[in-house]
Amino acid sequence: MAVTIGLVAQLIEKLAPKSWAEEWDNVGLLVGSGSAPVERILIALDGTLEVIEEAKEFGAQLIVAHHPIMFRPLKNLRSDNPAARLPLSLLNHQIGYYAAHTNLDQSSISSSRSLGELLGLKEMKLLEEQTYDTNSSHQYLLNSTNAADEARGYGVIGYLEYKERLGTIWERFLDQLVTSKIYAHPYNLTGVRLAGSLEKEVRKVAIVNGSGGRFVPKAQFKGADLLITGDVDHHAVLDALEGGMAVGDLGHFLTEAPMLQALYRYLSSEKSLQGIEIKVSGSNSSPWQ
Repeated sequence: MAVTIGLVAQLIEKLAPKSWAEEWDNVGLLVGSGSAPVERILIALDGTLEVIEEAKEFGAQLIVAHHPIMFRPLKNLRSDNPAARLPLSLLNHQIGYYAAHTNLDQSSISSSRSLGELLGLKEMKLLEEQTYDTNSSHQYLLNSTNAADEARGYGVIGYLEYKERLGTIWERFLDQLVTSKIYAHPYNLTGVRLAGSLEKEVRKVAIVNGSGGRFVPKAQFKGADLLITGDVDHHAVLDALEGGMAVGDLGHFLTEAPMLQALYRYLSSEKSLQGIEIKVSGSNSSPWQ
């Protein structure tokens, strides 16, 4: 039985149901046909022209990406319309495009959880758990094997084994990012930033993948000594420091790239996809130099 784009979509949605996505988000199959056969899959964070070219060279029929390529309705598909270049290129090369965004952020393979495990956080819980149907009697768990029974939400918070100075923790964490298998490829850590006294003692750590500036108040309220995230603006950092919390900013790409490797492992382990070639994009990386 041939593997189709629709089957791959079902497997992803078993892990991260589309109903979990935020209302403003645009997830699911954005380009292509669910009945189209698949022999090769390319996994990427962003849908760029470079990624599409890589998919073409790899012979992929499907790109599975974290970020959607369309958030607003397209008014035309003209070749001179910059917003239409990506979908037109995908259609021309007969490559499907599937996006799993805020639903994947809340899943068991979120980068927040992967980074928390890398740092060795104990008693790890969701930083912001999403609400469920108040009539449900389900007990939701952080590491359930069934998405329907799983606690979902954004970010994690937990404890280091013992207190350490911020400078020591940060240096070790960056070394772990380079030497661990959390990333599919070695990525440049240029642009990583840290705000806070290197002598500050840290025990409780919050981690949010992607743009986590809005989680500064939540992390402070829950008593975090350090928030690790990406894309934190000037004022959010000042608020954090004034509240006694340090901030480590890895940038958007580095905080979310662990999901690419995790998604690769998940899809590769599925029996129904045995024989399908899957790889993580090598052309997709942080735009910052």
